[in-house]
Amino acid sequence: MIRVKPLITLVCAAEIAGMAAYAGFVAQLPLLSAAWDLTASHAGWVSGAFYAGYGLAVPILVTRTDRTDPLRVYLPSMLATAAGALGFALLADGFWSALLFQVIMGAGLAGTYMPGLRLLTDRLDGAAQSRAVALYTSSYAIGTGFSFAMIGVLSTWLGWRWAFGLAAIGPVTAAITVAMVFRGQARRRTAAPQDPGRQQFGAVLRDRAVMARAVAYGAHNFELFGLWSWAVAFLTFAYALRPGDPLQIEPTLVAAVLTLLLLPASVGGNELALRIGRRRWIVSVMIGSAALAPVVGFAAGEVVSAALIALCLVYGVAVAAESGALTSSVVATGATRQRGAIMAVYSMVGFAGAFAGPLVFGWVLGGVGAGTGAGWGAAFAAMGLGALVGPAVLLLVDRRGGDRPRS
Repeated sequence: MIRVKPLITLVCAAEIAGMAAYAGFVAQLPLLSAAWDLTASHAGWVSGAFYAGYGLAVPILVTRTDRTDPLRVYLPSMLATAAGALGFALLADGFWSALLFQVIMGAGLAGTYMPGLRLLTDRLDGAAQSRAVALYTSSYAIGTGFSFAMIGVLSTWLGWRWAFGLAAIGPVTAAITVAMVFRGQARRRTAAPQDPGRQQFGAVLRDRAVMARAVAYGAHNFELFGLWSWAVAFLTFAYALRPGDPLQIEPTLVAAVLTLLLLPASVGGNELALRIGRRRWIVSVMIGSAALAPVVGFAAGEVVSAALIALCLVYGVAVAAESGALTSSVVATGATRQRGAIMAVYSMVGFAGAFAGPLVFGWVLGGVGAGTGAGWGAAFAAMGLGALVGPAVLLLVDRRGGDRPRS
């Protein structure tokens, strides 16, 4: 039997490798928008299509982990992710083809992200489970940062098509590694779900505590993925307003650091949440990030580039700080035997927010003016308004804020 720390490390590393192409489009958004004549709204659709694919696939793939070994979902999904990246590299030539391959890669992530988490939660309990959840959800940020940096560097050296093609190696490697380690390992058995199919989903949908956290996760993702999807384009725009500024660091590298901050922010936030209460922490942090959003957007051209980068990084920490606490909270709150259905609903609602964030950002930006500071400020303000839905629901719907696990 593999030990706990190596198990967590392996599953997290596989998720990072599997996300090599994850930020491909958004890392090259200014370049591909110009090459394909995409409007801000079109770019928002393509960015959000990844999460639409995720949301469509989640109820099918994640709930299967209640009835079968998560490995049977995880491995084919990693290979689908690789196929989507390779297809983007070879065939993408405009709005519709880019949309298609983004959906395929998003569906692949649906079959690896929460099923990968299930590989861990089926083998861990208590504080170890909570910390593993925080580390695993933070590996998402590491994978995103790795993707931003890798795609940015490879695109500069070889062009964006080669960058996507080489990124397809990551999920293939992840699938092979996980298959070698987990093949033949029996997972810990939990009680079989009492209600199959729609009835099981119905039980989850009627659970106010779980649904409050799912909606909060959707609001969290709305803001987080709106920021991540448009960060490169935002910094490119802001740099152009102040061409003489020093320290105009390559936007893809800033975006990589921005996403990597999720790791310390999420893990540290989860530890603080365990001490002061998860709901109190989540509500406070989401209100703070929402207040900071328009400050960042309207700062473009108004402050030196180095200050803007620092402001973006602070905002990135604020947006990410409740991530681990949210996910560990829903795992602790929900019934153990319905964990697959809970994760499916949680992911579905969460990534509906992830789909909407980049799209709404693009709509607002295009409507107000993509070439104006007011447009970017309004788009960031829209992200903050969306984030406020989370604390509102937690305060109004789940008044008890209980996190006790139920059998």
